[in-house]
Amino acid sequence: MNRRVFALLLCLVMLLTACGGEGKKPTEQKVQATFFGSSEKPTEQTKETTEPTESTKPTESEEKTEPTHTPYEEYERDTNTLWKERSFHEIVYERPDDQKILDGFKALLELIESGADCDEILEAYRPLNADTMIFSTMASYAYIRYSLDLNDTFYDEEYKWTEERTPVLAQAEEKCLLAMAKSDARDALEEEYFGEDFFVFYEQNPVYSNDRVVELMQEESALQAEYMALQNEKTITWKGEERSVDALLDDDSLAYEDYMKVVSTYYDKYNPQCSEILAKLIRVRNEMAQELDYESYAHFAYAYFFRRDYTPEDVEKYLDDIALNMQNLYFTAARNDYSVPMKTEETMRQLKRVAYGLGDEFATAYDFMEAYDLYDISESASKMPGSYATYLSAYGMPFMYISPTNEINDLMTASHEFGHFVDAYINGNETISIDCNEIFSQSLEYLALDEADLNDEECTELRKSQAANAVQVFLSQACYADFEMQIYQLEDEELTAENFNRIYAECIEKYLYEVDGMEDIYGPGWFEVLHFFVSAHYVISYCTSLDAALQVYQLHLEDGNGLELYRKLLSLAPERSINELLKLAEMTSPFAEGRMEDLADFLYEQMKQ
Repeated sequence: MNRRVFALLLCLVMLLTACGGEGKKPTEQKVQATFFGSSEKPTEQTKETTEPTESTKPTESEEKTEPTHTPYEEYERDTNTLWKERSFHEIVYERPDDQKILDGFKALLELIESGADCDEILEAYRPLNADTMIFSTMASYAYIRYSLDLNDTFYDEEYKWTEERTPVLAQAEEKCLLAMAKSDARDALEEEYFGEDFFVFYEQNPVYSNDRVVELMQEESALQAEYMALQNEKTITWKGEERSVDALLDDDSLAYEDYMKVVSTYYDKYNPQCSEILAKLIRVRNEMAQELDYESYAHFAYAYFFRRDYTPEDVEKYLDDIALNMQNLYFTAARNDYSVPMKTEETMRQLKRVAYGLGDEFATAYDFMEAYDLYDISESASKMPGSYATYLSAYGMPFMYISPTNEINDLMTASHEFGHFVDAYINGNETISIDCNEIFSQSLEYLALDEADLNDEECTELRKSQAANAVQVFLSQACYADFEMQIYQLEDEELTAENFNRIYAECIEKYLYEVDGMEDIYGPGWFEVLHFFVSAHYVISYCTSLDAALQVYQLHLEDGNGLELYRKLLSLAPERSINELLKLAEMTSPFAEGRMEDLADFLYEQMKQ
């Protein structure tokens, strides 16, 4: 079994104002923060020793539905855990001993190179694998705590520290894995522990063994932290006072002219700073790709971090198909936006109803999530906006994070993240493809429509809104993907704010709407798209996975078998890429000829109901 490679570009949260307005999907899965995953249960470790956190559990649902599914205590999962499950609020944090891990890998490398046999190597490796799992868990936990309170300087520093140390530790492990691959014990190690052909991937992708690449990854992490610091406290001078940008833009009493002045002042302040950061990131990432002999950074990210079975060249044609077939639906989609108030308590009541309505593993996963407080949907001005799911590997526990808007779309966001939760819960976080990850989150939004306790108007309008949302996701994420493709091809001296703004305005016009004469208003807004900074070339996965999710939805509408297909995909997903998965499930590739035209017709009909 190939184990997951730690992606330094941890996919954080989509904080976008742009995505919130155009794609309405400020959601993102955060990939497990580890060097390499595990293929066997690690040895037992001692528990952490610091104080537990305070509860942030939302109000419990008033609706009590009798379960008819397998209790989570009896549900058998194929997971590799280190510690027994516990409430999220009982988890205690202790900074991992990175030097101990480094020393351990150094000793292991010497052991392998001395000619040790399989048993000797595994005896030394297993406890190190446990240590890396602890590091992963503490990194994920620190990120959650950082998200819950951006003013918490302790977890801010701990999160940054884990980001900075990860490539160093990954390098030490990769050197050991490559030494195992060259050793006489290779075949025995694969048969006994790692799985058939395990070492092939690392032989073909010796990324962390390159000292310069590790240095570049650390530079990348520092630049990402610099960007996050800028975004966490956005302020401008307004009428002689330093004011929060978000507070000003949320002020309904602000006149339109003043609103536009706020936006202009905000862009004037932050666009140049973020342009400088992005230019540095592009230089760092392009050098990384050159060091590893990839044609471009996009080719590297597609192959290594995202494990895609399609290429940037495939995506270029795909983007043209989206523009050709979807762009004319933009304003129809914009007119089908739907929103009514919904409190967080009601959102969770509805999500429970959805989970119990779908039944079996969905209900079991929901009970597990509720029993161990593995979600947060609380309201707080200091929370990071957006939503994501992550994984606490030592406990085998997913976690769902939502910053609510108190509108009905929170139910769709909760369904989206719960789809990630279910996948991670059932498959032990072994769905390695980002594209496949997103199938389960986006599909569940559509399956939830018939299970939620909605009146006829809410159900009808939400269906139309979800179809409109799909159009906006295709168009907005295609816009972002095209922008990234272009800026990474710029020459070094061309990496300027002026060029970034120009290209972004051109992409908006290609995929969304005309900007003629308003380039200065629309062009600078790209810096709010978090992915450009923390997860380059990720966004196309929203489009490919949405196509697959819509196939699940179409089958659900045709004969009610969408849930059956969802379950089939869940069973097939671990260790597979998206085209491989879709072929096994007898589904259509997103890149199939005429597919985008068919999707556009389907979504148009859904919006016109």
